[in-house]
Amino acid sequence: MRQIEIEWVPLGITVTASLAPDKNRALADLLWSKLPYHSLQNHALVSGNHLYHLVPDPELVYAPAETREDRTQSPDGTVFLSQLQHLAVKYGPLSEYLPAAAVGRVLDADLPLLREAGLACWHAAYRGKQVIEVRVRRKGDQAATFALPPAPRTGQPAVQPLIDEIHAETARIWIDPPTELVRVHQGLIASRAGSYGQYLSTLVFVNGETRPLGYSALNGLVRACATTEVSLNTLRALTANFARTPAEFLGYCGLETLWRFTRRTLDALDLLTTREEYFALVSTLALYINCLNTWNLHLFPWHHGEEYRYQPSTSATGPRSSFSVPTLSPDPR
Repeated sequence: MRQIEIEWVPLGITVTASLAPDKNRALADLLWSKLPYHSLQNHALVSGNHLYHLVPDPELVYAPAETREDRTQSPDGTVFLSQLQHLAVKYGPLSEYLPAAAVGRVLDADLPLLREAGLACWHAAYRGKQVIEVRVRRKGDQAATFALPPAPRTGQPAVQPLIDEIHAETARIWIDPPTELVRVHQGLIASRAGSYGQYLSTLVFVNGETRPLGYSALNGLVRACATTEVSLNTLRALTANFARTPAEFLGYCGLETLWRFTRRTLDALDLLTTREEYFALVSTLALYINCLNTWNLHLFPWHHGEEYRYQPSTSATGPRSSFSVPTLSPDPR
């Protein structure tokens, strides 16, 4: 039975998981072939006791799953792969029932360590903001080295330098926070985006635009390129339609490098001659933007959730508490 180790470096915690031989074997083979790698650890913010991180390979975006299961019913320690390009691990109760592709499970003996890591990662995401690097390798591979895979090669001299530049920036921020995004979260935004002198709303919109730009728009284009017969001309048109407006808005909000890379990618579309060249360029941009999303999720001031606690009478099966919108008087100022 093939086993992997998941290590949370600053926590000094490592768990072992076995890849299931009879469950999503093709996906498990894909994961096995991509080891070792490292990533920034994220914690679920909606679904419950769930860890996930970005796997640095676009094939996961379009690789099909044979079976999916309700994660709320999966045992603790179940390891999942998703087309959001994530490896995820359940370590406790979950509320999100959306089906997911299980590929293995953490050993029972390591479940206490997994729960300890999960709680530490929650505190890091929610308040402490400690950067937690996660490393995934084959069991016993002590010689493993961790770096972002090389940039894809196209043989296209007009486009390859842009791919290399985006890839280099992704590698630079893979484990170290991007300066532009840190400045956004410090309120150091050149445009002063944020109505009436505050920037919390800007942080909300930056998070809300970056996530779908990477997960839905660009990953969707990568998936379409890899799994359908849609033409290169159609891919060009869809890319401009899906990416330009949110990327330009994010540039206004302080993510100027994202907008510059997106603008240059759109300008380069007419230089592409094959779908393979398109895949190489757009998948590289998608990974960069999805990396920014992981940092957004880590840096966001989630501790304000203390102001929005569920009331004891509210539950998934119980009656909803009444809610009324207060009437606001005009500001006398």
